[in-house]
Amino acid sequence: MLFGWLNLTGLLIIGLMMIPNLIFYHRTPRMENQCTWKPLRMMEQVGRYGSMAMMVFPLLVGEFGFKSEEVFVIWLFLCVVMLVAYFVFWIVYFRKPSLITALWLAILPAAIFILRGIFLRHWLLAGFGIVFAVGHIYITWYNHRPEVENK
Repeated sequence: MLFGWLNLTGLLIIGLMMIPNLIFYHRTPRMENQCTWKPLRMMEQVGRYGSMAMMVFPLLVGEFGFKSEEVFVIWLFLCVVMLVAYFVFWIVYFRKPSLITALWLAILPAAIFILRGIFLRHWLLAGFGIVFAVGHIYITWYNHRPEVENK
């Protein structure tokens, strides 16, 4: 199962993941990013936009596709489960934000990027996914960490 230079499935997945983010952006006041360490913030952004680009454009890949139909079915199942979980955690987060919910909202998109890269043998996507995971999960934890009141 091979794809061309533009992957519409990847574009659809990115579009679906962006829906709750856009709703959150327009429904809630801007949250200030508490993490001031610029290299980590840059790492998150490079990983995010690199992953999104690689989901749609299979750059630097010799053969872009699933190894077999079975591998595609496994990926499709995992992707649907992760996307549904992502939407469920967004619903929970909209109702009552918490550290655990926020961490799942950071882990799931990174997992989608990494697993898609592995399943498609698109190592640049998997690499960007790992960079995104490290930056995004840490920054999410940092911004939602329990505040120490007794200092």
